[in-house]
Amino acid sequence: MFEYSFRKIEKYLRYGYISSAGRNHTGMICVHHHGGGQKRRGYKVDFFRRINSFGFLAKIQKTSFFSGWLGLVLYQNGIISYILLADKVKVGDRLYSGSVIPNQKNRQSLVLGSSLALFNIPVFTCVSNLEYFILGGGKLARAAGTSGILASKITDITFLVKFKSGWGFIFSGGNMCTIGQVSNSMHKFLSYKKAGVMRALGIRPTVRGVAMNPCDHPHGGGEGRKSPPAAARSPWGWLTKGTSSNKKKYEKERIKLFKNLR
Repeated sequence: MFEYSFRKIEKYLRYGYISSAGRNHTGMICVHHHGGGQKRRGYKVDFFRRINSFGFLAKIQKTSFFSGWLGLVLYQNGIISYILLADKVKVGDRLYSGSVIPNQKNRQSLVLGSSLALFNIPVFTCVSNLEYFILGGGKLARAAGTSGILASKITDITFLVKFKSGWGFIFSGGNMCTIGQVSNSMHKFLSYKKAGVMRALGIRPTVRGVAMNPCDHPHGGGEGRKSPPAAARSPWGWLTKGTSSNKKKYEKERIKLFKNLR
């Protein structure tokens, strides 16, 4: 009886997904190599996790929408939700989600997979699923195996988090994050074996620019294969070899940040 009611409630956390095949409202292709694929249903994932309650992990779910695994959590206050699962978390583990925690249960909530505000987490802790802004939902470090380190406490309300890319960002202490790195860290070694698997995921073949017409790509056109372009470009005309695509203002901010840290 419990299993039947559990499955019935779980249906409300799923929704139908309609593929746009990389096209906008006028039908023009805006994202290349998208289209087709099998029918699938999406999951309503809780990226906020401000429930302020303990719960236990009831189920681990894999979906093609996320490279990491999802976990179904049953909270003590009766709420059921999917979360982005942290690594080394097993079914039956006790997790905490909330920005405010009781003082006497502080140590119990500092376990892998729990979600807390930055000012409740010790320095040098591995974190993931970070919020850009308070109440904005997790946006950073959500792919499989990604994480950041809470490097230092700058002031009482600001914290520095460093990521594997070398970038460091300053966040408010009220931003939520998950303790531990995102699950399924072996995802980067996954081999799809054949083209049919990629087509089932909704990924169409990648066509070379020199095989297109001039109206479709800067490399297109010409007579045979002996008319190469003057310089390698993207479909939108950007230089792609030997030219940085990073904007100068972001590079200046990055240099300025690391100079201040020294």
